[in-house]
Amino acid sequence: MVERHSFISATLAELNRRKVLRTVGAYAVAVFVLLQLMDAAVEPLRLPEWLPTLVVIVVILGFPFVFFLAWHLDIRPDGVHRTEAAGLLSRAQSAVLFSFMLLATAGLGLVFYEYYSGVFDSDPSQQELVERAFTAPQNSIAVLPFADLSENSDQAHFADGISEEILNLLAQVDGLNVAARTSSFAFREGQEDIRNIGRLLNVSTVLEGSVRTSGDRIRLTAQLINVEDGYHIWSKFYDRDMTDIFQIQDEVAESIALALVDSFEGLAAKPASRTDSLAASQAYRTGRLHWWRRTPDELQRAIEMFAKALEHDAQFAPAYAAMADTWLLLSSYGNITTIKATEKAQAMIEKALAIDPESAEAFAALGLARWKIGQMDAAESALRQAVELNADYIPAQLWLAGSLGEQGRYPEQNLVLEQAMQRDPLNELLMVNYASNLSTRGDWLRGKDMLQGLLALRPDSTILLRFMSKMEIYNGNLVEGWKLANRAYQLQPDNPEDIATLARTWVLLGDLEEAERLVLLGLEEAEQNANLLGTYWMTLMVSRRFEEAESLVRELMGQYGDNIPDSMQQNFNFQLGMIALLKEDYSLAHSLLTSAIGDEDDAAWSGDEIMVVTLASLASERLGQAEEAQDLLENAERKIQRARLNGVDDPGIYYSEAVLMIMRNDSEKGLEKLQEAYNRGWREHWVLEIDRRLDPLRDQADFLLLKDQVKDDISKALAEIRSLPIAFL
Repeated sequence: MVERHSFISATLAELNRRKVLRTVGAYAVAVFVLLQLMDAAVEPLRLPEWLPTLVVIVVILGFPFVFFLAWHLDIRPDGVHRTEAAGLLSRAQSAVLFSFMLLATAGLGLVFYEYYSGVFDSDPSQQELVERAFTAPQNSIAVLPFADLSENSDQAHFADGISEEILNLLAQVDGLNVAARTSSFAFREGQEDIRNIGRLLNVSTVLEGSVRTSGDRIRLTAQLINVEDGYHIWSKFYDRDMTDIFQIQDEVAESIALALVDSFEGLAAKPASRTDSLAASQAYRTGRLHWWRRTPDELQRAIEMFAKALEHDAQFAPAYAAMADTWLLLSSYGNITTIKATEKAQAMIEKALAIDPESAEAFAALGLARWKIGQMDAAESALRQAVELNADYIPAQLWLAGSLGEQGRYPEQNLVLEQAMQRDPLNELLMVNYASNLSTRGDWLRGKDMLQGLLALRPDSTILLRFMSKMEIYNGNLVEGWKLANRAYQLQPDNPEDIATLARTWVLLGDLEEAERLVLLGLEEAEQNANLLGTYWMTLMVSRRFEEAESLVRELMGQYGDNIPDSMQQNFNFQLGMIALLKEDYSLAHSLLTSAIGDEDDAAWSGDEIMVVTLASLASERLGQAEEAQDLLENAERKIQRARLNGVDDPGIYYSEAVLMIMRNDSEKGLEKLQEAYNRGWREHWVLEIDRRLDPLRDQADFLLLKDQVKDDISKALAEIRSLPIAFL
């Protein structure tokens, strides 16, 4: 009589007979040991980051393989034999068992996969920031904002003051690279791993600390941490009576700074701060915090803080320089003309240089003032002097890079920006200029990845949002560009820059009514803002309201009187010349456009500059001046060639090359270049409609097809935007 066994008891007996449990258990132990060794070896041996993931996947796939081999094979002293099939399980029960074991193994594999993929998965844009970072200098440090651990959480201002004072003192140490505040204070919440922070900020050490109060006593704790391994190099705490807060802040910050300097080799202190007034120094630093945010209100607050600094110390040169460059920035971001801003700034710059002839801040403000009025050589000279005086002064490098970019010297601009980002790797303005440089040289996707990583850290940065919007639009991503512009506008609906950015997006999408509504709304509060006025002129031109566009330009000219800088006069002449050409007044157009042409030897690349020269050529040709028209086309060609030599490879240069070829009666090559501009993202349908330089193509089928393609892309983008939820709109 056959003895009956339950399925479970039979299964256990069969697994034991076939030695499956022992074999799979041994395999599991080996896997565990392997993974532990792998975890310990990856960083010291600098193994590829993908290797642990690959090993985990392989060992997971090995479980069913080991189970199968153990079930069917038996290892004996005399060799490997097939396990006898006879057992307590029937064939049907064996099938059930195999199905169960395979499902269990798959489940275990899923658990392993979910765990390890979570460990090694990272946001690509964040990873780009880490990979972009340069090798950290040996003597380099980032000072994080001190945490407020007081019982009532009411010491945040004091904690920030300690951090800022330490940072300020360390910045005066020769040979020590100190991450700028704009980057290090991005990690205020303290939730990021110190090693990751160090890599992002490109420093070898990080200082963190805390402030804690108890009754009339305060304790400050500071720790210096090695980024490479995350271990403490130095740690110390300070107990003080709560008497004079400023005195405590000054004393403890100096003590910590001196202790930190002793932790590095070969360092020497720079001269002391240029003011003996702690209040003046603090007001100045607070003003700079507002200054970096680049909105009209924040810049106005910055001016107030710099004025307060001067109340405490009337001989504090950096505060005068800061007042100067803030007025200059208000001509771009606020409601003041460039001429008025320059007049206000000049007096402040002269005062700063009289107090301190070697003030890097003053030379930087001087360079910005010269750049604003188009004196590019003087601007570059002053800015390079500022960098030489203080290589850690980021605004000087930012403006130097901007002036080089405006001159079309993109390789030089790239070098300056990379050097600046070593000191301030998370600075939004440095980053957008660097991304712009990449985009101009045909690598917008790389720039986009970098900006998305920074935007993840600062999701409410309208500086990042509006710049990314412009670049997305310029590279053909209309819907994404609109979303970014709208997001910036929703965050700051009163900011002229954000209003203008969104309005220009509506112009491109063909909704001129909405664009004009936004611009006029902005001009009610900032009637002198250059960006809003430029956007309004553009809206009138696209609407073919040429008389109104001309009246606007002449009104602006009247505000300047006889004091219009040459660069501004050239821009006004360009605008009026374009209007005259569209009205077919070729004589006036010729006079205005030829006077708007810059120096022929200027290496600057600008679609507007090429437009001026080629429109002047068109006016000459319409007046029968064929030789002059040809000379102007050769001028345009030289400018394009110089741009190509400097690495320019964006959609705009293909459009400019197309225009040049069409005006030289090579319509076939011109159409090829237009198609390439389209392929790279060029979507300005309104330009195709009114650009007289394209007249030879008006009846050609390929040109009409291209116009339809652009129009269709814009219509689809507009329809998609209109379909978005009302809350988004």
